[in-house]
Amino acid sequence: MSASPESKSAVGHLAIVANPTSGHGAGQRVLGAATAVLRGRGVSHEVLTADTREQSAQLAAKAAERGADAIVVVGGDGTVQTVLRAVHNNRLPLGIIPAGSGNDAARMLDIPLDDVARAVAIVLDGNTRRIDLGRASFSDGTVDLFCTIAATGFDAAVAERARDLSWPSGRALFALAALRQLPKLNRHHYQVRVDDVEVETDAAFTAIANGPTYGAGMRIAPHASADDGVFDIVMGSHPRHLPRLSLLRGLAQVLYSRVEKNPLFKDMQGREVDLYCDPPADVSLDGDIVGSLPTVFDIIPGAIDVYAPH
Repeated sequence: MSASPESKSAVGHLAIVANPTSGHGAGQRVLGAATAVLRGRGVSHEVLTADTREQSAQLAAKAAERGADAIVVVGGDGTVQTVLRAVHNNRLPLGIIPAGSGNDAARMLDIPLDDVARAVAIVLDGNTRRIDLGRASFSDGTVDLFCTIAATGFDAAVAERARDLSWPSGRALFALAALRQLPKLNRHHYQVRVDDVEVETDAAFTAIANGPTYGAGMRIAPHASADDGVFDIVMGSHPRHLPRLSLLRGLAQVLYSRVEKNPLFKDMQGREVDLYCDPPADVSLDGDIVGSLPTVFDIIPGAIDVYAPH
């Protein structure tokens, strides 16, 4: 833990929840740079490092109980996801200093990905933006929150595979993970309810989007917004007898943000999504697999305040 006895910032005392291993080790470097800025500005803060999702969630909750004025994540999308419950339950603002492989939450909020000092300054400026969160209710009774996208099927499998790759970085990392996962692509028969509309389809994946990107900037839901009170739902159809070349072309269109030009991608909007599929599919929230279908997803409008540029 590190602290400064006097704060010269309007944000008060900051609890820094950090994952030093995020971004294949970038987390440690970014943490050092961020805390140097905070010490230089005389900002009261404590550093809480965690190696697991559970530890991050526990540390954030305890920091909130001790009276932190804000929680700041140094890490990637997965670390952001772990602190959402503490931020939401305690009505604390959230800051993000990106240090992950994907950084799609930071990207969604226009937080710079490669300028630590500027990212810290955004927190210290104190300007906040109110955003929606997604809530996932699993069949075993578990409930979890997410900031950007809940992915199922092929997308979730790609996110999991990407965690095991140390090279390359950014979007290329997720592209490589997708290519390696492609031979194991499964067709799932989805039963989908979006509000009062029901759909059945054979699909490779379904993504429930609160923001436009996942996988380090792949714009799977180009029109999704974190403050419009609805999800954008994107289904990647996988009809029987579809050649793998067509699937590969669809993957390329995701990489280059052209999903609207491919009829294999179907989109809807809604506030509540009920998903079931056969065979069962894993669910990732903000890039980390946390459960499996069936799952009900609903939007929480204006759920939290996040530090963001003017």
